Amino acid sequence: MLKGAIFSLHDVLIRRGTVDAALFGETIRLLRYLKSRGVEPVFVSNHDWTVTFPNVAPRPFRALLEDALGPVSYYIGGENGMPFKPKAHATRHILAEKGWSKREVLYVGNTEADMRTAANGQLMFLNAMWHGAASTYGFQFASPLDVARYIDCLCLGLADWFWALEQGPLRVYALAPFTTLSPRYAEAHAYSENARATSKHGVGDANFWGRLLAARVYFSGLVDEIDYITAYPGHAPDSSETVIGEALNILGKSLRKSYLPDLITRHTKAVKSQTARSSGGSVGVENQLNTIRLNRAPSRGVGGKAYQSPPTRSGKTILLVDDICTEGNSFEAGRAYIGATGASVICVSWLKTINTDYRTVSPAFDRFDPFTVQKFNAPVSTANHWYSSAIKSHSAPTDLADVYRRYFNWSWPAGI
Repeated sequence: MLKGAIFSLHDVLIRRGTVDAALFGETIRLLRYLKSRGVEPVFVSNHDWTVTFPNVAPRPFRALLEDALGPVSYYIGGENGMPFKPKAHATRHILAEKGWSKREVLYVGNTEADMRTAANGQLMFLNAMWHGAASTYGFQFASPLDVARYIDCLCLGLADWFWALEQGPLRVYALAPFTTLSPRYAEAHAYSENARATSKHGVGDANFWGRLLAARVYFSGLVDEIDYITAYPGHAPDSSETVIGEALNILGKSLRKSYLPDLITRHTKAVKSQTARSSGGSVGVENQLNTIRLNRAPSRGVGGKAYQSPPTRSGKTILLVDDICTEGNSFEAGRAYIGATGASVICVSWLKTINTDYRTVSPAFDRFDPFTVQKFNAPVSTANHWYSSAIKSHSAPTDLADVYRRYFNWSWPAGI
């Protein structure tokens, strides 16, 4: 998991060479907290800094930090082999010295140069907004406490996927179980209700789920296997974009893995599984297969320009995101259409419905034109993958329940 956090100085710890004592005290609190959790803060700048307090002579900023934290790692561009920001070698140099991998580090900055430094190093960028909005890029944090909460809960709180199918080209992952009633998973009720309210009604907390999913994709290393990110569409052609679209867009931009918000389009309204079950019926995977198609020229990010030629093709891997996976009908339809372009698919959902087997299309379809409306005759043959056999972490339900509770009640621990 997380081992280090790279901090820029400008407009993160200090602004224009001066120190706001109260805000600086909160930032020092963040740095102390990270050290208490085993995360080493390191500091990087293209120039050495001196700072001033009223009626106090200027002094080196490094000395000010070490007064509060003890010895620190302090990197200045052009000194001791340290490349200048925003070159990709700047963060590589730090990681090499520390023995860290890219997926064990975050970058905390604010300026345009910080954004480019993080992107060039393919590091998740946390945009520290407490001195002002120099850039709208990255995940935005209003205070040092918000960064501490994010790292504690979402970067250190979950160690593994709850549920994972990994059988050749079939790769499906879920953060935790979905249930609002089962006494066996009583700890899952609160976050399951919030997930359903967020995804179905837009009244939960999309910020929490978007940040959580992005963190898991980043720290699990899946981000290194993908080229693009997309989300499965709602049940109707006029359905709103996924509520975590902005988080997926930020993740894609941060790591140069473009988010394609309209790659999969809904041309005909699909029957909701819950609606079918409430009337005593059920729907098969053809309910999804016959109501979607691929967009030949999807947008490059939210509000971005359309691609001139299809980005999904042989040799590319797409991360396909959905909110709640039940039997896998949505994922299987998405895998079939994206797979028809020659691209590979990795599926990730927020939650997996308990005690429900995943059903793959079997045998797989022959190649078809995924950019046009298709008609697959019912019933489409499927094969079962047992729910219980794919549980990877039995502690994940309790872990996420703890993360969920702490995230919405987080405060500085005593002594920090």
